[in-house]
Parts: sequence; structure tokens; C-alpha cells
Amino acid sequence: MKVIALTYNYDLNKLADIGRKWAVDVYKNKDFIFEYSAACYATFVDKNPKLKLDLYTDDIDLIIKKLWKYKINADQFKFHDIRYSLSSYEDLDYSFRIAFDHIRDHSSASDYTIKIDNDMIFLDELPILTIENKDILIWKFERWVQNGNPLWGEIKAVNNGIGNGIDFPIYNMGLMGLPVEFQYEEAEEIMNKLINVDISDVTDVGSKIYHCCEQTAWNYIFYKYGYKIIETYPIVKHHFDVKARCIEDAKYLLK
Repeated sequence: MKVIALTYNYDLNKLADIGRKWAVDVYKNKDFIFEYSAACYATFVDKNPKLKLDLYTDDIDLIIKKLWKYKINADQFKFHDIRYSLSSYEDLDYSFRIAFDHIRDHSSASDYTIKIDNDMIFLDELPILTIENKDILIWKFERWVQNGNPLWGEIKAVNNGIGNGIDFPIYNMGLMGLPVEFQYEEAEEIMNKLINVDISDVTDVGSKIYHCCEQTAWNYIFYKYGYKIIETYPIVKHHFDVKARCIEDAKYLLK
């Protein structure tokens, strides 16, 4: 089983452009991003001693500096420098395209892959899924598309980009496990269709693009192909709104 994670210095202006006006308040700056990321990853390796983490970052030195504050096994990490690949996103239309490409490009072709966000706290060991497993690991169910807030723009994006009135469940993909033969190309096509829907006439955040198009696309593929969903929230916290809680929850591992 391959586990992947991504930590880099976000372009907070790009995040604001797609409606995440709160980006500066939540993510603050590069040092803070790497601080809470390290806390997250420390709890991952602590609770999952049998697993290694493939960590993709634009500053290996800084993430190592942050990680080594904790009493963890350094051998569980494999670091990948993505500075060169990030340079190709200078004219980025949608900030979370980087996150989508990370999953598509770094998933294993020969084993089950789990992607973890950098703002999670692991409370227990994850289940081990093999190449034969076809289920989807996910963090937690959130809502059905058509029951969401119209001001977000997701309903319009789905109605215009996928099909009018189509409804399917949305799961928060802070943690997401995918089988080897997953429909990555189709998921990307759906994401692009959602990105191309102008939501500016319905949203109250001053954006043309719905800010979670990639999440909606993943979930549509789960729904379309009838994947069995396994939620992991009982053993993983997701501090998507208050990142500093990651740092607090990982203090038990400090040297």
C-alpha cells in the first residue's frame, strides 16, 4: 500500500481567486503550513508503524526541520522534491489542479494508494488494503449535491457541467484511498467541466469557479461506478478549518 502526501507553499492569492477568501486567515504563511503539516505526518507514522509516507514538497529541508521535532521513525519517510514540477503551474487557472495532479501522477500502478491531506490527526492504525481491493477509503460523508448551499456554486456547476438535477453524495476527501484501476482520466474530464462553469451569478464569494471542483469530480466517479465507500473519521481527525489544532494534537510526540 502506497501512502502519499503533499506540502508546498500555497499561492494564497490564487486560493482567494477561486472563492477561498479566508485563505490568508486559515493558511497564514509558508512556515505555518509546514508546521501543521509536520504535526499531521508525525501522527501518521506514529499510528501506522508498518507504513511509509511518500512526501512530495517544494522544501525538503524545512519539512525535515519541522518533522524532527517529534519522536518518530525517520525511516518511514521518503521525500520527493517537486520544485521543478510546480514551476509548470505559473498560469494556474484553478488552484486545486495541483492537488488533483498530485494524486493522479503519484498513485501506484501496482498497489492500492492512499492520499492524506496535511491537516489530519491519526488516532489509530489505518486498514491495510491490497492491490485486489476495489473499495474507496474516504474521510467522511458531508452532504448530497442538491442539498448543498446554492451560494457555494456547486449545484450550478454540477447541473451545467454533468447533468441537470443529477444528485450524488459528497464525501470529504481529506483522506482518500483509490484502487489501482481507477478512472483518473474521466475524473479529470469531469473536474474540467466543473471548472468551466461560471458560477459568478449565483455565488456570494466573488468567484467564477467553484472552489472544490476536484472533490466533486472524485465523488461523481465513486457514484457513477458504484464504489463501496469506507469512512475513516472514527480513526482520523480532519482539522480543515483550524489548522493549529494539528499542532496541539501532536504535542504528545514532541521530543
